[in-house]
Amino acid sequence: MTNTREALAEMEKVLSRRAFFVKIAKGAGAAAAFDRFGNKLFGAVDRTPQANFDESLKIFSAFGRLVIPVDEDPGWATFEPAITEYGLDVYIRQVFSLGNNLAFDGLTQAIVAFNETPPVIGFGPKFLDMSFEAQGDYLTKVLIGQFENDGVGDILSFGAIFQLLGCKQVFFMNFPRHRAVPNAEFHNIVPVPGAPKMGWEIMGFRGPVGPEEEASLRARSANAPEIPGVDWRNPWI
Repeated sequence: MTNTREALAEMEKVLSRRAFFVKIAKGAGAAAAFDRFGNKLFGAVDRTPQANFDESLKIFSAFGRLVIPVDEDPGWATFEPAITEYGLDVYIRQVFSLGNNLAFDGLTQAIVAFNETPPVIGFGPKFLDMSFEAQGDYLTKVLIGQFENDGVGDILSFGAIFQLLGCKQVFFMNFPRHRAVPNAEFHNIVPVPGAPKMGWEIMGFRGPVGPEEEASLRARSANAPEIPGVDWRNPWI
């Protein structure tokens, strides 16, 4: 079995350094929530890291469908289940958790808590049991800090914010055609007839620089005049 408090503390130590949101870098808030509520926040059962991961996949999938829905354009569900597995097990584990498995276990527990906490604090059913509209309302309230007075604000913030960042960044890096071609000098994203649009295409981005564009950029910058006037004594340059 995992040491829940140790994993949550490691998650806070690792992810607070990565956080762009000051409100979740508070030191021991997630561990304090565990001290107060115990395993009620995790379905009232002792979990293994694998069980945390398996449950987090279901929650992360529903979260992705919420924040990147399928409408006139493809969304998260279009690329399931591969995008959920990659987003959680590769991107969030390696980029956000720095490959630290204890910190990642803490984060998957925070994701489990994101699902299990509403009935514990009298807010409603679990996240996975909510309607689509109720899920959106719950996420909004977590992000604006409504549950801080309930003693669970920090752990919910970790679960919500890093899911949100993971979903947005994975989808808009043009999953599943985002990986560089081994030994290739350029990474050209060639449209595939009949394939659904991906993040960059939906946003109208052209993607990575190709050989023709690089040659054009080099030609434009060749013999470019040096513009004087930069004060190299300025420490902020």
